[in-house]
Amino acid sequence: MELRHLRYFEAVARHSHVTRAAAELHIAQPALSKQISQLEQELGVALFDRIGRNVRLTEAGEALLPHVHAVLAQVDAARAEMAERVGLRRGRAAVGTPPTVGTQLLPHALAAFNRRYAGIELRLHEAGIQTLLELLEMGLVDVAVVALPVHDPALTVVPLFTEELVVAVGREHTLATRNSITLRELSNEGWLLSPENYELRDATLNACRRAGFAPHIVLDGSEMDTLLRLVAAGMGIALVPRLAVQGIMDLKVLQVSDLALQRSLGLVWRGDRTASPAARALREFLVEELRGNQVAMNAAEKERTS
Repeated sequence: MELRHLRYFEAVARHSHVTRAAAELHIAQPALSKQISQLEQELGVALFDRIGRNVRLTEAGEALLPHVHAVLAQVDAARAEMAERVGLRRGRAAVGTPPTVGTQLLPHALAAFNRRYAGIELRLHEAGIQTLLELLEMGLVDVAVVALPVHDPALTVVPLFTEELVVAVGREHTLATRNSITLRELSNEGWLLSPENYELRDATLNACRRAGFAPHIVLDGSEMDTLLRLVAAGMGIALVPRLAVQGIMDLKVLQVSDLALQRSLGLVWRGDRTASPAARALREFLVEELRGNQVAMNAAEKERTS
């Protein structure tokens, strides 16, 4: 039993006339009669009685008709729902991000996306880079913001922007009167580190190693928001992206003068999998929005240093 058989049966039943049903379906009357006969042969029952030029449902045909209506309604509903997704009126998409991007950039970007595509449900996962890559592999996120480079050939990578890494200290810290510092000068300071699997933790340890010392760690494994609050409270210092300290008044930011410390971020997704229309719309929107952030960051930096 094929879907076209059910549509043909429903049309003939509704019109009680094969020729009029054939005209509606845009097929020849003999072809329609043949399809109805095939359906009757498959089911092993007569579905119509022929009365002159008209037809009338048999008892078996009357029993079949409600089932056909239900099947066709489900098919039409499925097609309508798929059309809504293609038209981005409905759907679901998931994005992964490091906490700094999630806090500083994504609220505005995702709110703007929601205004444009109000029917799409968004899911947000905040985690370290390695965890985000694993979520991509498992299909739990459609797109993620990660630190570059990444070396998985299955990933499509779109660079977004590059930002400076700076040292954050509390306003009461003895170094708070300075604007820049060499990393070597911080060898005796207490350091706060991000959790395992966060690229910022590795960046901090590598930078200290390049400066010739191992950091004295006073707190290990703090998420960015808590880490910055602890720095502000005077517990220690931390190497953080400049993005992370935007708008925080109780911290002082020190530029590192002896090392070029920065991170590059990109948007990545699995290029070997077919994305839903909602996921494609989200990644295209984020590329536009987050790349535009680089222009704003450059302007702010120029104003800060002028």
